[in-house]
Amino acid sequence: MNPLASLRRWSRRSLLRRLWLWTTLIVGLVGASTAAVSYLLGYVEANRLQDTQLRQVAALVHAGGQLPDATLLARAAERDRDARIVVQRLGVPGGLALPAQLAPGMHVVRAAGEQWRVFVRADPAGAIAAAQRTDLRSDAAADSALRTLYPLLALIPLLALLAAWVVRRALDPVLRLAAQVDARSELRLDPLPMREVPRELVPFVESINRLLERVSALRERERRFVADAAHELRTPIAALTLQAENLSHVELAPQARERLRGMLAGLARTRAAVEQLLSLARAQSGRFGAPQRVEPSSVLRHVLEDLLPLAEQRGIDLGIDHNDGRTILADPTQLYTLLRNAVDNALRYTPRGGRVDLGCHSTRDADGTCWTHLQVEDDGPGIDASWLERAFEPFNRLQRDGDEAGTGLGLTIMSHIASNLGGRLLLENRAAGGLRVRYSQRCAPDAAAGTSQRSKGSSASESTQPSSASDDSRPNSPE
Repeated sequence: MNPLASLRRWSRRSLLRRLWLWTTLIVGLVGASTAAVSYLLGYVEANRLQDTQLRQVAALVHAGGQLPDATLLARAAERDRDARIVVQRLGVPGGLALPAQLAPGMHVVRAAGEQWRVFVRADPAGAIAAAQRTDLRSDAAADSALRTLYPLLALIPLLALLAAWVVRRALDPVLRLAAQVDARSELRLDPLPMREVPRELVPFVESINRLLERVSALRERERRFVADAAHELRTPIAALTLQAENLSHVELAPQARERLRGMLAGLARTRAAVEQLLSLARAQSGRFGAPQRVEPSSVLRHVLEDLLPLAEQRGIDLGIDHNDGRTILADPTQLYTLLRNAVDNALRYTPRGGRVDLGCHSTRDADGTCWTHLQVEDDGPGIDASWLERAFEPFNRLQRDGDEAGTGLGLTIMSHIASNLGGRLLLENRAAGGLRVRYSQRCAPDAAAGTSQRSKGSSASESTQPSSASDDSRPNSPE
């Protein structure tokens, strides 16, 4: 496989990799070029120093006042071949076979089967030559030049790592902006903050903000359309229901009365769908009252009190199983709507003689964050695992067995409310059978723990009104 093609494929989908790769290639190319120039200059400089050494040796011999009659060797020659410098008087027998008529200066002469670098110094007393083998000089120069390369060769990978670090730091604003966008819910369409955005990204972020503004306007138009349509439908549906109910007091044939009951059931389902559409429009608008401290126990008792007649009608054991959650900051009306939808769904799909448990408790994460969890559990058929991901889509009936009067909007409304309240909504099947709906939200600051109230199987429900509340939270299942 072509390495260049592999690098292109590796860096094609990542701006960070692409910048790092090109920076590394440029650093490597510049480093290699600098190393080559440094080696060449070091090699030339080492040879120049050795030429200077030959000149100095010849000058020292002349300074002694008496020229040698034979060949002189450096004292360290026997121990170090690199230190072998031959000094001899030109025209005297012995030593290297150097031409007697060498002119003063530097020469390269072949003698004794080897190349020699020779410096000739002449004065009225005679001429001497200081010579050194060129192979020894070349080895010493190359070794000296290589030593200049080591810092550069070590610096190239270090510069590549530093380039990766610098590129990553330079792209940190992009990563932070991506994290901010990713952390947003689908309902949050306010513009992205422009502070700390690099100048190069300002046009891109501004275009995203304009897109968010257009999407927000489109969602608002859709929400208004749904709300207006639901409002317009309420009056004629109420009128039709009233007229149909008036017909029920008139003497009719059995077949006509049966059709009248079907029409009344259809009108009830339509009225429920219109009310759910209005609730969905309110949830999508995101307009709530100011958050206030809410005791989850009071909201649970309201929901239990309101839906207890429906539970008794269906023969379902409805009650609060545990209630020791801490207070939270929320809009109580929206929280009530969320829990009421959850309990209403549970009652619709729990078979007669089944059980629906409401609960509230608090936990702490490893970092000390306090969470209050409100949950509704039933022992109905649950939801097929393949449908859980689509549970919060509007008008999705999830193919559950049970009551057919649902609109498919309850979970969608709950999802919007949970997002607007800043909480998390979890939908899962229980191991023992049935469905669990859990809403989790951070505890209010300095919230005190609620009083633990675990009740089982009695005949009265809890209520927020002391005058109407009983001591037990679970009603007996109707026979």
